[in-house]
Amino acid sequence: MSSQQLAASVRRATLALHTAAALAAAGAGAIVIDQAAGDGLAQQLRQAYPQRSADQIGMAESSILTYLFTLTVLGIALFTAMAWATRRGRRWVRGAGLTAVVLGTALAVYNFSQPHPLVMTLAGVVPCAAGLVAVALLWTREASAHFTSTRPASA
Repeated sequence: MSSQQLAASVRRATLALHTAAALAAAGAGAIVIDQAAGDGLAQQLRQAYPQRSADQIGMAESSILTYLFTLTVLGIALFTAMAWATRRGRRWVRGAGLTAVVLGTALAVYNFSQPHPLVMTLAGVVPCAAGLVAVALLWTREASAHFTSTRPASA
C-alpha cells in the first residue's frame, strides 16, 4: 500500500514511531555525551552513596549504563518494527504498542527515582512521549478502519 493510500492518522502514527526510534537513538547519544563531558552518572552515584568504594561505584555505573543502552536498543528495534507493522496493517501492533508505551512509561517513572543525571532520565522519557502519540493515533477510528480492511499477506 502506498503512503498516499494510507489514512492520515496511520501516516502520522508511522511518522511518530520513526520519530520515537530516532529520539531513542539521540537519547543514547545524550548519555554518551554526558559521560564524556563529566561523568555525571558517577558523580550522582558518589553523592547518593558516599559510603561506597570507587570499585562499587564503577560497577554500579557500568550496570546502569548497560541497562540504559539495552533499553535504548530495545526501544529503537521495537519502534521501528511497530512502524513497519503499522504501514502493513498488522492488527497486533495496536496492542503491542499500548503495552510497550505502558511498560516504557513505568520504566521512565522508575528512572526518576534513581540517582541518574536528569539528561539520562529525560532521554528515556522523550521517546515514550512520541510512542504515546503514535499509539493514540493507532486507536483512532480512521486507523481502526486501516487495520480491519488490511489483510496481511500470507507467508
